[in-house]
Amino acid sequence: MIEKVANLIKEEKKEFWNELSLAQKEEIEKADLEILNEETTDYETFISSHRNSKLEFIKEFINLKDKETINKLENILWQKNDFWHKLSPTQKDEINLGIKQLNEGKRYSYEAVLKEIS
Repeated sequence: MIEKVANLIKEEKKEFWNELSLAQKEEIEKADLEILNEETTDYETFISSHRNSKLEFIKEFINLKDKETINKLENILWQKNDFWHKLSPTQKDEINLGIKQLNEGKRYSYEAVLKEIS
């Protein structure tokens, strides 16, 4: 029974390997060599290095005075997370106008809109 399970796992591993691209296989083989040659870094050292890098960036960002540079950095940071940066200036203006009108009490109920278009 154990032999059957072991064979099943070996077969699944082969199927997984065959689905990888050449670049992925090369990357895995490179990582295996690094492990064998003890060219690896422990998790805490790796994370600590990134933490320090982020803290240095934050310090630099806090001291920025140029608004254009700040805006560019914000756009880079938020471009993947916020749809707003994907909108055209016209779309942004229309949304801002709608928000302004809502804040001024200029709104129509759903029923009023249906009555108007029918």
